[in-house]
Amino acid sequence: MIVGFGVKGFGAVTSFLFTWLVARAFGPAGVGAFGTALTSAQMAVIIALVGLDTILVRTVAVCVAQDRTGTARAALQHAIRVAMASGLAMMVCVLLFHRQIATNVFSSAAMAPDLMVMAMLIPVGAYCRLASTALRGTGRIGESQMVDGPLGTLIGGALLTGAILLGVAHNPLLPSVLYLIGWIATMVVASVLLRRATRAWKSREPLEGSMVRPGVMILVSNANNFFIDWFATVVLAATHGPAEAGLFRVGYQIASSLKLLSSTSETILQPVFAASYQQGDVRRIARVLRLTLLALLLASMPIVAAVLIAPQWIMNLFGKQFGAGAVAMQVMVLGQVFSLIFASSGGVLLMANRERLVAALTFAAVALAAILALLLIPPYGALGAAIASVVPFIFLRFASMVAVRLIGIPII
Repeated sequence: MIVGFGVKGFGAVTSFLFTWLVARAFGPAGVGAFGTALTSAQMAVIIALVGLDTILVRTVAVCVAQDRTGTARAALQHAIRVAMASGLAMMVCVLLFHRQIATNVFSSAAMAPDLMVMAMLIPVGAYCRLASTALRGTGRIGESQMVDGPLGTLIGGALLTGAILLGVAHNPLLPSVLYLIGWIATMVVASVLLRRATRAWKSREPLEGSMVRPGVMILVSNANNFFIDWFATVVLAATHGPAEAGLFRVGYQIASSLKLLSSTSETILQPVFAASYQQGDVRRIARVLRLTLLALLLASMPIVAAVLIAPQWIMNLFGKQFGAGAVAMQVMVLGQVFSLIFASSGGVLLMANRERLVAALTFAAVALAAILALLLIPPYGALGAAIASVVPFIFLRFASMVAVRLIGIPII
């Protein structure tokens, strides 16, 4: 956990700096175009994975613990084939229709170039996510977390810094291009790490059952989770333009440092939850949940204090134009603090084979998010988007924790 938080913390810093560079060089409109295209590509990555990232970490963790590495190898190869095929298909579709998507979905033809570049991130991101998942299942937490975001952002940020220092950062498409290059480099590194980690595994053995069928249910929950933020961004960009979306994305970037804490703990602990539940050791799961809650709350306090004391100053770091989004940023940060209380509950349900329950809960959260977004964003802009993204997430976390208690895990 310490290693994972260390790497992800580094990733949060690099992501913050990348957004800061884009904001300083291209303003709110540049952040909005880049952020909207990026979050759309990330949504496509989730769909391309068909839930196989979660199925894979559960399968690898159990198979490695039981010395059935041949089955783990078969699961990894199958997941990569399916995800890459669907990712490439989605990439081609976006490349062919990026102008229509920009005009009809985002109401901004200017976003078409960013969408075209980010389309190529879809298969790359899907592969890196599966590589990270497999590495995590084998216990290589540091390597796993590094290829799941920090490395690609670091490389892209270094390239963007160089372009700014050289005085050639004039094209607003540059952040998307350099970000994509960073992830392509990460894909190469992930392949090397994955080959090294699985070198001693046994030869491929037949899978015991379908991975795609349970993966579809997880896809529903994963897509629903990401849909909440993505839909708020899309509605905001379509109704108020890329500049307002840029204010929201910067506030979201700051709040995501807390979201990163909970999501990192959840992904790192998934193999522990899977193995413990398989062995019937629910008390261990409960103990880990309680310790995680305490650690997350302690780690979040400095960020919360800074946001409450100096929100305007924090937003002005990105440029004076971003000060208007200070209240929206505060709403998102405080919402993430409340959600930390119920952190890792969704991961427990998935590792306990409760895919249908998780899908039902996330669907309810998505319905709430869509209603709030359509009601609040047109009149209130970035603040409405902040409320529409925070409230459903808190509801989902709370409902998941109640469900964990109902399946017999004594969390208190």
